[in-house]
Amino acid sequence: MTGRFAVRRRLALPAEVTARLDLAAGERPLAWALGTQGRWYVGTDRALHLADGDGFRKVAWEEIERADWKSEEGRLVVVEVASWGEPERRTQISVAEPGRLLELLRERVTKSVVINMYAPVHGRRGLSVVGRRSPAAGGQVTWSYLLAQGLDPDDPAVHEVAARTLSAAEAELAGL
Repeated sequence: MTGRFAVRRRLALPAEVTARLDLAAGERPLAWALGTQGRWYVGTDRALHLADGDGFRKVAWEEIERADWKSEEGRLVVVEVASWGEPERRTQISVAEPGRLLELLRERVTKSVVINMYAPVHGRRGLSVVGRRSPAAGGQVTWSYLLAQGLDPDDPAVHEVAARTLSAAEAELAGL
């Protein structure tokens, strides 16, 4: 095509990359991006497959807290759900163009959240209780907590608010 409009071709996922993914029966790649260091990152209907060593590390959509795209740096940061009191695991991906992978990430992570309930603990600082389930397979809800910066997970007040908020979230979800 000539003139001001250019046609962008979608980068094909090589068959040898697909063969190295740990795909469950019926799981299929939907979007992917090639990292600046020649490593592939693949989103399927069930999980995000992150290049890791010589293979891939599979992270289910409901295990991802959020993803932040830093366009000026060409960097995608994937933050995984953490256990109570543990630091979040962050994976940085350098890609020139995240394309449909970023869109899929946003859509699947958002769709995995079935309830999000906030409660104050000390003044404005509080916590959120988040219930997630697989956006593709459904199944049981898993619960996680997001504590505001500065809250101590060992503080009895934090534990009490977390337990009360979890009970309220479970009751609200049961009523839906």
